[in-house]
Amino acid sequence: MKKYLKPGFFLVSLLFLEACNNVNPPAAYGPVPTKNQIAWHEMEYFGLVCYGLNTYTRQEWGYGDVDPKVFDPENLDTDQWARIAKESGMKGLILVAKHHDGFCLWPSKTTDYTVAATPWKDGKGDVLGDLAKSCKKYGLKLGVYISPWDRNHAEYGRPGYVKDYHEQWREVLEYSDDIFEVWFDGANGGTGYYGGARESRKIEKGYYQFPEIFKLIKEKQPRAIFFGYVEDITQDVVRWGGTEEGTGSETNWCRFDDPTAGDLEIMKTGLKNGKYWMPVEGNTTILSPKKWYYNESSQPRTLKNFVDLYYTTIGQNATFNLGLSIGPSGKIPERDIKSMLAQKRQIDKELADNLAKNVKITSDNERNKSTFNAKNVLDESTKTYWATKDGVQKASLILDFEEETIFNRLLLQEYIQLGQRVHKFTLETETDQGWKEVAHGTTIGYKRILRFDNVTSKKARVTLETDAPCLTLANLEIYNAPPLLAEPEMTADIDGNIVLQATDELSIYYALGDDSSGSNYKEYTSPIHLPHGGTIRAYTKHAQSGHTSGIVSQEFGMAKKGWKIHGAQGKSANINQPSNAIDANVDSFWETTGEVENSNHYIAINLGKQTGITGFSYIPPDLGVAGAIFEYEFYASKDGKHWGEPISKGEFSNIENNPIAQRITFKQVVQAKYVKLVSVSTIKNHNKTVIKEIELFAN
Repeated sequence: MKKYLKPGFFLVSLLFLEACNNVNPPAAYGPVPTKNQIAWHEMEYFGLVCYGLNTYTRQEWGYGDVDPKVFDPENLDTDQWARIAKESGMKGLILVAKHHDGFCLWPSKTTDYTVAATPWKDGKGDVLGDLAKSCKKYGLKLGVYISPWDRNHAEYGRPGYVKDYHEQWREVLEYSDDIFEVWFDGANGGTGYYGGARESRKIEKGYYQFPEIFKLIKEKQPRAIFFGYVEDITQDVVRWGGTEEGTGSETNWCRFDDPTAGDLEIMKTGLKNGKYWMPVEGNTTILSPKKWYYNESSQPRTLKNFVDLYYTTIGQNATFNLGLSIGPSGKIPERDIKSMLAQKRQIDKELADNLAKNVKITSDNERNKSTFNAKNVLDESTKTYWATKDGVQKASLILDFEEETIFNRLLLQEYIQLGQRVHKFTLETETDQGWKEVAHGTTIGYKRILRFDNVTSKKARVTLETDAPCLTLANLEIYNAPPLLAEPEMTADIDGNIVLQATDELSIYYALGDDSSGSNYKEYTSPIHLPHGGTIRAYTKHAQSGHTSGIVSQEFGMAKKGWKIHGAQGKSANINQPSNAIDANVDSFWETTGEVENSNHYIAINLGKQTGITGFSYIPPDLGVAGAIFEYEFYASKDGKHWGEPISKGEFSNIENNPIAQRITFKQVVQAKYVKLVSVSTIKNHNKTVIKEIELFAN
């Protein structure tokens, strides 16, 4: 007798198989973030507080020989730092508690080179202690940076310093019960004061015993994240993005392998198949040109530039760490506060109204209808997510606005708790001719924001692709951001004519000098002749709407008409002749060949007439290009024969990672007809020197 299975058996079986495949959450794909790293991603924006002896000497990297008595702020106010940070949208502050000069902003027992040796509060002050209290008061998290390189410590490079360095970490870890990040950078060994030795010291791999520091920090601060490439540490690490421009790469994987840490390009993009979760922290400064420490020659970033930084860090799968330059009084300068709060207001405007929040959404594939459906991407939460069935590596989400809608921003977030998997995505709008691509991208990660020109449509389609077994997406938002006008661009020619440029629909208004009062601005109609150089402030205005841009300020050197090369040492490479360094064109440059050993390469200039000069600037090659001057000497002469002692000498600190114009101001006006810039050494001791341009500033 034949036995037949009941029809319901097949239905139950099919449902069971579907449940196994679709109700269960997707498996993790590749490395995944720790709970500490997820909390770090969610912070998004925080600050690096740069303050110390460098504030008063205008140095970026102090030698360690400055008298601590110069540190005597009249109104140091860490409450102000924390309050402004909070108001500008930051969620934490990292204090540079000790920079390369070795000066400690807390009364360390390991050295006499601390705030205890200063007149501030009669030597009883504690900046780190004050900031810890202020962060707690304003609901911010605290981070700490203690430089491994110590140019003051006599035992640096020897075992005695390592013991003290570890003890310094023990001291600072007691200042908070929830330090969110400990900061390390790559500056490591070289010249210093070293207790009076004044020599260069080389550091071998393993010298700092980072695994022991990691163990110590994790015992005291288990939720702390490590920033920077730290030898042999791969847990709870976030990486530097390979630049101090404050930008994340358009392709930006959170995955990374520590052996590739020296490759700047891979530092930016990460590795698609990396073994570790090591996301990017984008860092740069409030000041432009970039200065980490207070310097009156740099100004706060323009509004457009500052807003761009938001989209190139947080909007490109990185956190944003902004360097705050505390002023000599001990407060964040008012000019910087205005810039920070203006950026916050603008971003709030641009991302104010999520147009996708309540729209109808469908997908061409869902893991199931109840737990991982498409609606999860619209709840503005990263805890719920949409997922496809296993084996589906390309899928689309369609948003139906039901009426014509204008938008120009797309925000996407993956469910990173299960790894990063999207390697390509597109945004399309529905037209009479079918779907039309509006924008596209590669990786997403924690957060990706695309900006594009206004589009109008009733429907939008987002398509994602992956090599993983399936797709996940936690959040999808769409915005219509108001326009932000670009500031004018300024260039100078060899005759000292300054040209201001903007798009056709914008008018330009400018004023000379540092006075920003509106009454001094007038409309730009023709090049501005500044034979002796000077500062120009300018903004753009839209004729119809009346909207204005932020104000951009730029200082120009004296006109170079009549300058001639008086002499140069260092064989020129091909067409890159010495005259390229004074042609007012930063696209050309003078480069000595690697065949000539860098033994004080120099370039001497005949100015044509006796001139009173107050300083100079050196424009180095781009990031990653060898030959940037590190140590320099600058001479002046009346006859081009007798040079005497240098009127200025030192180092262009941090020039390897921050290759911007290096502005040097003399202590007094110097009368000269001839000047000479000597390259004593270049970064990484390359046997060549590169000079894009030399500027001189007149009194």
